[in-house]
Amino acid sequence: MRAFHSFWSAPNRLRGGALAIPDYEVLTMMLSALKWREQNGPIRMVTDSAGAAFFARAGLSALWDGGVDTRLDRISPALDPRLFWAAGKLEALRAESAPCVMLDTDMVVWTDVGGMLGRDAVVAHREALRPEVYPDPSGFSLDADYRFPPDWDFSLPAANTAFLYLPDDGFKAYYTGEALRFMHALRQPDADPTVAMCFAEQRILPMCAAARGIGVRALLNEGALDDQRFVTHLWGQKRVFAANPEERVAYCLRCVLRLLQDFPEWEGALAANAQTRPYLESL
Repeated sequence: MRAFHSFWSAPNRLRGGALAIPDYEVLTMMLSALKWREQNGPIRMVTDSAGAAFFARAGLSALWDGGVDTRLDRISPALDPRLFWAAGKLEALRAESAPCVMLDTDMVVWTDVGGMLGRDAVVAHREALRPEVYPDPSGFSLDADYRFPPDWDFSLPAANTAFLYLPDDGFKAYYTGEALRFMHALRQPDADPTVAMCFAEQRILPMCAAARGIGVRALLNEGALDDQRFVTHLWGQKRVFAANPEERVAYCLRCVLRLLQDFPEWEGALAANAQTRPYLESL
């Protein structure tokens, strides 16, 4: 099954200075790409020119056997990268042909999941409508002529799209079109970025699926997200690593050891990369 990673550099560059990706995210991204190739099929990186240059400098371009695509250079300048920090994923998905898998760079799929991919959409897991993340949509300030589709069911739980399999182009076009239509209609520059992006990406999806009669299944049970037998997703753990250097180092060392064990041909790349070299040298 074909998959793609995506990386839109604009949100990263809002922090100022040179584009930067933390070491634990780089190592997880390496495992994510290489394990997908090993277990499931080809994978490409969809990014922009700045992202492609970063991956080339870091010696990572060869991770993606499907190549590095810079189509996100064409992302609409009207999309606010602060509010819609994951808009690059949806723009990338819109241009992919289905069936395909959209895979976050911080998720590793350890096994063959082809048997789970069929006529239904498949997401990482479902999410309850916690009001701090998914408040009532009546609170959004939207263009005067924007209307939510009348057949959307706002009681449905959201869907985490760190992993997203879509079965056909028609549904993919409907979902990405509605997500982008909402993002372009929002007129609320002070909105919470988590609320705005999660609505566009993760709440609209199941409502679109129900409206079109598409089933939605999940890789993980929401009550057991720490079950890493076949999936590892950094998710909120990134905040732990940012605040706890010891846990960050321990995690990075585990990643390097797994890369050396499963993909020894990447030892040279680990040694050449300034972020990963110290972990290799400490072994």
